[in-house]
Amino acid sequence: MIKAIDWRMRPPYRSFKGSILYEKYGDNPAWPESVTKFSMDALIKEMDDNGVGIGMVSMREGNDNNDLALIKQEYPGRFLGMAHINPCEGSKALDDIDRYVIEGAGDTIIMEPGQYFIQDPMPADDPRCYPIYEKCEREGIIVTLTFGGLFCHRLENYNPIFIDRVASDFPDLKIVISHGGWPYVTEICHVAYSHKNVYISPDYYFFKMNPGFDQYVIAANNILQNQIVFGSCFPSKPLDYAMNNIRNIGLTDETLDKVLYHNSAKLLGLE
Repeated sequence: MIKAIDWRMRPPYRSFKGSILYEKYGDNPAWPESVTKFSMDALIKEMDDNGVGIGMVSMREGNDNNDLALIKQEYPGRFLGMAHINPCEGSKALDDIDRYVIEGAGDTIIMEPGQYFIQDPMPADDPRCYPIYEKCEREGIIVTLTFGGLFCHRLENYNPIFIDRVASDFPDLKIVISHGGWPYVTEICHVAYSHKNVYISPDYYFFKMNPGFDQYVIAANNILQNQIVFGSCFPSKPLDYAMNNIRNIGLTDETLDKVLYHNSAKLLGLE
């Protein structure tokens, strides 16, 4: 069984303690021990049991980017890190890229410009984001954007036109769309089809309960076979739920291998 790379994981580690996700699911007996007991040992076992070789630790506002170095030291080979960068912070955002990625343990960055977690939500093509894109393109740093889902300040902030503009302005910048641009599924697939530097990680919106999940499946089996990557969105769903879902939503065997591992591995320079 191929080892999966999970593009969106928030592990039970240090500054994730007390986060909204663990507060929401931590006392739910239907969730695994890694969540209910906030246990890294339990998470490693769940990763092993479900074929997840590497978890991409997705930081966000309120988390400590310093945790990336610590978790990689404590669990070598099991985690890679996305340092959270806040575009509202001007020159500090650029300094944070130096500190946590270029000189630090982060492997990529993540921004959440349209979500209400930051103090001044904005569209992805806001001028405040552009120095960050410029730096990441120049330094060869992958940018993951939380773009889609429920926690947007305004729904129009998830208009795929913004990603089309950014991808056009920065053609050598690798962009991963976490939450898959949902609910604009067909439209974000159009953007990725038009721009080979755009990758889609539907994560939570790949689950069958979400309208539009089947459009990601069609795209993955056909025009976007090399541009869709797996994310569990843990702990929003347990790993066994996420892995069972991705293996049973209609992906061909060839596509499944790409989505689970090869597309992410190529993006990260692992193969």
